[in-house]
Amino acid sequence: MRFYLALALLLTLQIVGAHAQQPEPPIAGAGRDTFDDQTHIERLRQQPLNWFGSLHFAYSRPRGNFARFLDSINNGWGLGFGFNGGYKLSDAPVAIGATVDVLFFGSQERTYQTPFVIGGIPRTVYDTVNTTIMFVPITVIARIAPDIGWVQPYVEAGAGLTVISSDYTLKSNVAGEQSSSRSHVPFQYSFGAGLNVKVAEVFNIPVSRQAYYVNFGIRYVYGDWSDYTFWKLSDDNSRTITLVTGASRTDLYIITLGFQAAF
Repeated sequence: MRFYLALALLLTLQIVGAHAQQPEPPIAGAGRDTFDDQTHIERLRQQPLNWFGSLHFAYSRPRGNFARFLDSINNGWGLGFGFNGGYKLSDAPVAIGATVDVLFFGSQERTYQTPFVIGGIPRTVYDTVNTTIMFVPITVIARIAPDIGWVQPYVEAGAGLTVISSDYTLKSNVAGEQSSSRSHVPFQYSFGAGLNVKVAEVFNIPVSRQAYYVNFGIRYVYGDWSDYTFWKLSDDNSRTITLVTGASRTDLYIITLGFQAAF
């Protein structure tokens, strides 16, 4: 019996020793050279980020006679959003692109009730009237935007068109829906400036890099002389809907705040 116990103990020690001599499995990421990663990061930072795009909130205020006319119908300023994109040259701090702003200059809505009787049954007609004014400047831009550390100041010039539209809609629970729209599209050119502040960089080692910015900008739009037409509800409780017309230069300035990505 002692012989068999000794033999079993000997075999067990041999198995444990053989298992202990086996190499340990590799650990994920072991052997990765931190120096190589830093080298890739520095190399990617030297490569230009040619493409850019942004989304922003926008505030706009017309100027001159255009502002006075809109103030007279209680629509003197607008809020909205916009987006732009473009390509920045590799060997110069020059970018070419386009920007579109969608600006809402207010709306009016009013519901009128008209009671009547049909076959001895009382009924009520609900007529809801809505008017909306919207400007959409569409601009091709050329921008000078040098990179200075984590900031990127820029100046730009552009030209394009401004779509000035006014919509009128009547919805009735009896007569259905009626609508009408008036649009004018004057030519415009603009000058602006702004600042991009870098808030993050993302490295896809060893392939690519992206940069993300907070963007602030202001642009003055010199709009050409144009006729314009807007729908306006009466200030009292009457059901008068007036079509007001005017003509002047269509200048306005636009202030923007948003986010930009470069890649």
